[in-house]
Amino acid sequence: MASFHTDSVTLIYSNIEAAKQWWIDVFDCKVAKVPPDWDNPLPSDVALKLPGNSEPTILLGDKAAVERAGFDRPSPVVSVIFCDKLKKAYEQLASRGVLMGPIQDGGDTQVFELRDTEGHLIEICKEP
Repeated sequence: MASFHTDSVTLIYSNIEAAKQWWIDVFDCKVAKVPPDWDNPLPSDVALKLPGNSEPTILLGDKAAVERAGFDRPSPVVSVIFCDKLKKAYEQLASRGVLMGPIQDGGDTQVFELRDTEGHLIEICKEP
C-alpha cells in the first residue's frame, strides 16, 4: 500500500458530507478535531488526517458557511499530495473506482491527476 502525505490541502465544497466520505473512501482519511491554531475555523469545518499522519493536514470547508462568515477561502487550482510508491498508489486508487489521468513525467518527478466529487484537481506526485 502506498502512503500519502501533504503539507496542507484546503478545499471548499457545496456538499461537505459527500466530500468527507469521498476522502475517507479514496485515501482512508480519518476525521480529526480541527486544530485551534488553524486560521479562522468554522464549526462546519472538517479536518482529516491521512493514514500514518499524526496531525490533520486536510481542511474541508462548507461553501455556504464560508460565504455566510464572509471568509475568503478560494480553493487552489491544484492540490498536491505526495506518495512514496506512485505506481502502487495508482493501482490502489484505480481499485477503488477513482478515475485518473495517466502517470506522466513532471520534470523531476512522476505525477498523475484525479478529481474529487466537485471537480477539484488533485495531483498525486512521487516523492523526490
